[in-house]
Amino acid sequence: MLQLLLDGLSRKAARHHRSKPFTMRNGAPLASFTFDDVPDTAYTNGAAVLEACGLRGTFYVAAGTCGRRDTHWRVIGRDQVRALHARGHEIGCHTFSHVRVDRLDARALEDECRRNHELLGGLCAGVRPTNFCYPFGGVSLARKLQLQQRFDSCRGIYEGINAGIVDLGLLRVIELYDRTLTPDKLRRVLRETCARNGWLIFYTHDVAETPSWIGCSATLLRATVAAVQAEGMACLPVRDALTAIGYRTDATASAHGAQS
Repeated sequence: MLQLLLDGLSRKAARHHRSKPFTMRNGAPLASFTFDDVPDTAYTNGAAVLEACGLRGTFYVAAGTCGRRDTHWRVIGRDQVRALHARGHEIGCHTFSHVRVDRLDARALEDECRRNHELLGGLCAGVRPTNFCYPFGGVSLARKLQLQQRFDSCRGIYEGINAGIVDLGLLRVIELYDRTLTPDKLRRVLRETCARNGWLIFYTHDVAETPSWIGCSATLLRATVAAVQAEGMACLPVRDALTAIGYRTDATASAHGAQS
């Protein structure tokens, strides 16, 4: 019982404690389109929609699951990971075996990241994922602190717009799901992002004609891209969005941008 209480407090602290604060210095509002787990339809349909608009996205890959069939989809294969990289999309880290990091100790998490980096590096020469996404959104304070030392950013599943002083240890998102992203909600978050000069990160999983409950249709993805571009907002992978907000990836980046 005590352990359950402590675990809950750790998850709450991870969510609310801004452990990697950074003051955004972007000149204009921007958006990113991200895909978790990377079902094969995120590759065949999602990447195609972005590319048709001249855009690139961030695909968070758990390399140990490549080619496997899940409840709702088949995960992309290794050749498709190579193709995404070759076409200019960002490959992010989603652990190796797609496991909740809040259930791991420090050694196990380090092993998950190392194995993922090694396999992805072997698939795509020169690939070194610099941005992370928490599988299932599971995060504890200890594992958050560990991951934010390794990666430039860590993205969660908590909703919100990143603006002003943001937490690079737990970036906020907007669900790109057919069941939740209504036209009214999209208009509202776009207005707020523009008003706050923010960074809007969309996330989804599959991109299918009949998507899963955590996916979207190609129609919704196209409409969302069109709405973002109609606002004149740049659409960048997370790695490039970090540059746009003024984050430097050298050793002085945190000291340069952090605020207490």
